[in-house]
Amino acid sequence: MSLANTQRSIIQIPSFLKEAYLDQSDIVVIKAGRRTGKTYNFALWLIQEMDVLPGEGGLWVDTKHSNIDKYIDRYFKPLLKKMNHWDSCNWNAQKKILKLYNGAYIDFGSAERPENMEGFGYKRGVLNEGGLIFKKQSLWNHTLFPMLKHAKIRIVGTPKGKNTFETLYRRYTHYTFTGFDSPFWTEAELNQAKLTMTEEAYRQEIMAEFIDGAGSVFRNIKQNIAGELVDPYSGRFVLATDIAKHQDFTVILIGDLDTKQVVYHERFNQIDWGLQKSRIINAYQKYKCISGIIDATGVGDAVFDDLQNQGLNLEGFKFTATTKQELVSNLSIAMDNQTIHYPAIPELIDELEIYAYEQRANGTFSYSAPEGFHDDEVMAIALLNRAMNFKPIQWAAPRF
Repeated sequence: MSLANTQRSIIQIPSFLKEAYLDQSDIVVIKAGRRTGKTYNFALWLIQEMDVLPGEGGLWVDTKHSNIDKYIDRYFKPLLKKMNHWDSCNWNAQKKILKLYNGAYIDFGSAERPENMEGFGYKRGVLNEGGLIFKKQSLWNHTLFPMLKHAKIRIVGTPKGKNTFETLYRRYTHYTFTGFDSPFWTEAELNQAKLTMTEEAYRQEIMAEFIDGAGSVFRNIKQNIAGELVDPYSGRFVLATDIAKHQDFTVILIGDLDTKQVVYHERFNQIDWGLQKSRIINAYQKYKCISGIIDATGVGDAVFDDLQNQGLNLEGFKFTATTKQELVSNLSIAMDNQTIHYPAIPELIDELEIYAYEQRANGTFSYSAPEGFHDDEVMAIALLNRAMNFKPIQWAAPRF
């Protein structure tokens, strides 16, 4: 007997999710508060759908690659074990492909590496953590929709401000579930959450509301786009570099000191320190930079010393919670005032759009890219903004 005919008796779907789960629309968008069983139940939905499509392909998209292995262990494997099918499946952790018992397969990809997903087509898809993955504004139009235009898709997640997730929610069949719908919250826990969370966080994380600008650090991102990357010309140039750590990227930017315009951009990772230093030196000398600023935190300290010894006029910037807060605030104000400009560099635009703040319980703020995303471009342009403005701007709290 087909799994499609038996699995509902094996694994119960929470009653509040059933209508959305059984909806036959091609594209269904579910926004839900935290701890509502989104991931588990739509992993089940994808398995069920692939059961009647032997030999066909499905797609699961998440925030980052490391989450995928957790979801296999915590959701897909236990579900398939309950259905007595796991022993007939094969999980390739390196390629991130789950081959199912009937010859169907599920490819797993992440917004962290969208380029790895392109070039394929699928019959079914689940786009998990929609509020986070669609902080990358280009992800739907440029990567996902072309692959899923003939598929049944479920887009699920908790809102994270207003982005493409909200656009898709309003465009297609949709459902909303709050913490009050979920059996995984008690009334006491919800009351405590309302007392301890900020109003904005409670409305977004528990009540699943789209809140304009929630958590966003930068405004006027599109309005500050101007010009192109250009070869050197007669002018005064400064360099800024954020040094790669682990799987991050080294980013080199050069700006015109008089126009506050980015004129040079380079981004790379997983190359040795000698070659990284050579690229920084080449860029600095090519534009005859009068000065520069470089991340001198951790491994960057030795790179900074070596570059200074090569004759580059550089300031070494050490990142701490305090200095990062000031650096980001200065950039945010410059973007508000439209006093810094950059070409339409996709990686830079993506990182500026997803960069967010979170208010801690003690009232202070932390700044970072969402888990699984990079912030190297943001740090590089924040350093460049410092290099192009000699007097630091007073720290300002985020706007609500």
